[in-house]
Amino acid sequence: AFLPIFLASRGHSELISHALLALNLGQLPASLLLLVVAGRLERRAWPYIASGAVSLACIAGIVFMPGPATIAWAALLGFSIAAGLILAPTLPPLLCRAEDVARTSAGTFTLSYGGAVVMALASGAAWDLTGMPALAFVPLAIGAMALAIVAATMLRIGELR
Repeated sequence: AFLPIFLASRGHSELISHALLALNLGQLPASLLLLVVAGRLERRAWPYIASGAVSLACIAGIVFMPGPATIAWAALLGFSIAAGLILAPTLPPLLCRAEDVARTSAGTFTLSYGGAVVMALASGAAWDLTGMPALAFVPLAIGAMALAIVAATMLRIGELR
């Protein structure tokens, strides 16, 4: 949501449509790849850690390297976010008792979509309060770090491998 306005604020309005296209098209290879390898990634921590780390690197690339490289960063960000998003709903059935799957899945979806709304509000507030467009990406970076940290914690306590 903040990519077009951010690029315009940096004088790169000509890249908006290309960056948005790259962000969306980047999701397709992740989806296709996961069709083939999803079974091998079940209960693994590294895909979530990698998704968080790559997303963080892409956000930094978008913020600190605005220009033609933004298109590549956006495509990689789309890939990374899609991979994490596709794998996340598989965890409740894998980690919970059968009778807990429905409520855990509902809680997972509530937190993830609710978190997206809160992040969008926090990003807009960070930009509005400071007048610095790059700060809109800080909540997104925090979310990417949180994904990696939670996955690493789940690995440490044995819930993921």
